[in-house]
Amino acid sequence: MSVKGWIMLAGGGFLVGFGSRYAGGCTSGHAITGLSELQWPSLIAVTGFFAGGLIMTHLFFPLFF
Repeated sequence: MSVKGWIMLAGGGFLVGFGSRYAGGCTSGHAITGLSELQWPSLIAVTGFFAGGLIMTHLFFPLFF
């Protein structure tokens, strides 16, 4: 993997960690537990995680790789 790839990987990991901490849990916890309990903040968090993944995969990833 190139240096640019490692930087993207580290940056993405930081953003996922920051977002999950900011939302008050982890991505899997919000998706499994929060949504099964019909919690509104979990729906917002999971939607944000999913949208961020789609944006990264379809917009930013093709620009750099």
